[in-house]
Amino acid sequence: MIAASADGVLRPAVFIGVIVAVVTMLGTGVTPVHAQSTTAPSSPGVWEVGGGGVFVGGYDLGRSDAELTPNTGNTTPVLFFATDNRVRPVFGVQARVGYVISQALMIEAGFRFSRPVYEVRITDDFENAPDTTIEESLSDYVFDGSALWHFMGAAFAGGRAVPFVFGGAGYMRALHDRGTLVEDGFEYHAGVGLKWWFSERRRGFGIRGDLGISLRDGAFDFEDGHRLVPTAGGSLIYRF
Repeated sequence: MIAASADGVLRPAVFIGVIVAVVTMLGTGVTPVHAQSTTAPSSPGVWEVGGGGVFVGGYDLGRSDAELTPNTGNTTPVLFFATDNRVRPVFGVQARVGYVISQALMIEAGFRFSRPVYEVRITDDFENAPDTTIEESLSDYVFDGSALWHFMGAAFAGGRAVPFVFGGAGYMRALHDRGTLVEDGFEYHAGVGLKWWFSERRRGFGIRGDLGISLRDGAFDFEDGHRLVPTAGGSLIYRF
């Protein structure tokens, strides 16, 4: 399995601990407004489904040098060529289904698919060949689970607009080389968002937007460790 860079990154335990601490502080500082109980997430037993688009940030895979060792007594390697590697930012699709545990707490399962481009820029060729760029499209799948905490006391627009925080973990699978190579990994995520319901009825449509960070461990990467990637999503949602 290919893993991710360990430079300046948080360990999963610390990362999850920070999420729990923030959610706890925010949760104890906001009192639910029961007068708004007709709005999302209303009451236990409500289901919520949604789907839409997602943006996943790119990341730098670093520089690699191809070197030749001379046949003479000189042991200094000769640079044959160098490569700068990165995965570009990408837009993908996502789908989610959630179940309301309490007025504020919801758990959900999600799926995300994207086709990021792996880019290799070849420079410093020994024979002075022009710089060139090679690209490969990856297939990136993420299956995850999350917990959402809705701040009903901070709702506005008649209780139809509800801010929330979320956190969770997921399984990643990346396919490359025309799908012949498979890399597995895990990710931990957290973020903030807003749901805006079109009505106050128990059943109805709304929209959801969120911003988050994903701490990747494994999948398509060249080094051991973890890598932090920003995410942003928007969905049409329905509760019933």
